[in-house]
Amino acid sequence: MSGSSNLVAMKKVVQQLRFEASINRVKVSQAAADLQQFCMQNALQDPLLTGVSSSTNPFRPQKAFILMLQGKVDLNTAPHAKPLYCHGISRV
Repeated sequence: MSGSSNLVAMKKVVQQLRFEASINRVKVSQAAADLQQFCMQNALQDPLLTGVSSSTNPFRPQKAFILMLQGKVDLNTAPHAKPLYCHGISRV
């Protein structure tokens, strides 16, 4: 039985090699030229090259705002009034 299983395995290897030999190949120089042309054609739409506007960027840092707990207080005349800083709350 080992002889017939070996024959089956060798036929599979030959079939795979024939398949791989039938694939059309592209020269590396041609593939590199095609890739360079593609990159140049699409450079204006690439966010890594052009950046992302802050209004559409979901990963932009959240803005902080200051909430005064004592109402309208001039910090020059009332230095004891301390602002409360809130981070990570987006503006609505």
